[in-house]
Amino acid sequence: MSVIENLKFADKDERIRRNMFPVKVIKTWGNVTNPDALLNKKDLQITTVEKEVTTLENKAGEPAAAILLDFGTEINGTLRILNFSTVGEARYADVDIKFGESATEALSELLCEKNATNDHTPRDFSAVVPSFSDQEVGETGFRFAYIRLKSPNTAINLKSVTAVFVYRDLEYKGSFSCNDELLNEIYDTCAYTCHLSMQRYLWDGIKRDRLVWVGDMYPEMLTIRTVFGSNKVMDDAIRIARQITPLPEWMNGMNSYSLWWLWMVWDWYYYNGDKNFFEENKDYALRLIRQVADYVDYDGSDTFDYDFLDWPTVSTDAGTAGVKGLLVLALIAAAKIAEEAGDSALSKECADKVSAMQKRRLDNFGKKQTAAFLGLSGLADLKESADFVLKDGAEGMSTFMSYFILKVAASQSMSGALQMLRDYYGGMLSVGATTFWEDFDIKWLCNARPIDVIAEKGEYDIHADNGRYCYVGLRHSFCHGWASAPTAFLAECVLGIKIAYKACRKITISANLGDLEWAKGTYPTPYGILSVSHKKNADGTVSTEYTAPEGVEVKIL
Repeated sequence: MSVIENLKFADKDERIRRNMFPVKVIKTWGNVTNPDALLNKKDLQITTVEKEVTTLENKAGEPAAAILLDFGTEINGTLRILNFSTVGEARYADVDIKFGESATEALSELLCEKNATNDHTPRDFSAVVPSFSDQEVGETGFRFAYIRLKSPNTAINLKSVTAVFVYRDLEYKGSFSCNDELLNEIYDTCAYTCHLSMQRYLWDGIKRDRLVWVGDMYPEMLTIRTVFGSNKVMDDAIRIARQITPLPEWMNGMNSYSLWWLWMVWDWYYYNGDKNFFEENKDYALRLIRQVADYVDYDGSDTFDYDFLDWPTVSTDAGTAGVKGLLVLALIAAAKIAEEAGDSALSKECADKVSAMQKRRLDNFGKKQTAAFLGLSGLADLKESADFVLKDGAEGMSTFMSYFILKVAASQSMSGALQMLRDYYGGMLSVGATTFWEDFDIKWLCNARPIDVIAEKGEYDIHADNGRYCYVGLRHSFCHGWASAPTAFLAECVLGIKIAYKACRKITISANLGDLEWAKGTYPTPYGILSVSHKKNADGTVSTEYTAPEGVEVKIL
């Protein structure tokens, strides 16, 4: 038996690793020689002879040598430093290393500037760099890396500095393209944003919020089934949320997040038809449904006492109203779970209480996300909700709530919904985003410089000078999986692909191109890839073509 066979391993890390060279040197400080050599692809092995190096040298009375690198795209990973030699006073050179999702963050001093933190993943390190060394530092979400030599009267001769990209090697089965390249870029960036969050478990953020937040997972679930199809990371996230929450506790300490879990369990099962998944979660789900249903009376009143729909509505009447909409949607899912599990009495109770709640009408209190949930749940007129959501375009949008807002807007005006999507998500792209953010407000774009530009002291910085609630300033995450759900909106509402029977056995297709001339895409089902293509004719009608895998019945509406 080999030594390895005798070792006790934990769970297998299913992720892979790829080295990336920087694409740009943004700035150097002090004595830095041949900085662009770090951009050149090389064999990543230190040898006894290195003819092309980048030298950082500290001389007495001069600024410390430092370099800021841009890897071009946000990743989850580490920084790898290959140092050929350290010469001078220090046998082992000391360096500071800072990661950033923006250039500003990479230059920020921990806890001193604009809420720069090491929360959840350290992004600010000191390291020792010997001669003939090859080492990795940290693991976080970043695009930029800053290296500063600390040791006096010392030089380091760097062969290479790479970002080691750590991710799941997944096939992008779902796709979307149309005659508007901005929308195509938004879809692809949303898919990539969610992909980065699919690490050992399904995280919400790769720099901060490396946690299984149950409500946050619902938009990520929509993206996963739209782009990647059935995936174990989704099953595992639903399972761990259940395992760490014995009833009558609420998931993540919030009753609204247990509502999200019920809704997600049904929608994930309805998509993949996995009986083992359903059986694994059934008993817990039925007990949770009983717990939730007891908070609702048959006259449509309820005693839910929590108001967290999302951060912008927390502790407000809008939050309370929005959670009531979420409660209805969760009970609709609960009725289906109970029916599938063979508990027709519980299913009927949930359906009856939904009907009673839907006889009431609630105010949206001026919030688009609340209006969306009320319209989708039947607690407000859908047309009136759509008119409100469309008013003022992308103002008042929310990354977490984007799918629901856009879906309600499109029910009245697809052209208006697409313009909101362009303005809001395109706004992030316009300042250099390569993944989508925890939060965003289009007002932040006024006089904003790209995130790969160093803001001078006193200048407005879109990262450091924004953010709200728990994500003020540089603590704000620039890669948050909950922002990814426009993938599902484009597939479901523009391409019109809707699941009509569990396990995608039946699919309906109803195109709504809005102001687009054509759109096409693919959608993964448990039986293979569904391909759809729509083209607007001269008379305004739409011609549709599709190919479906065997076992999937398609109906054009």
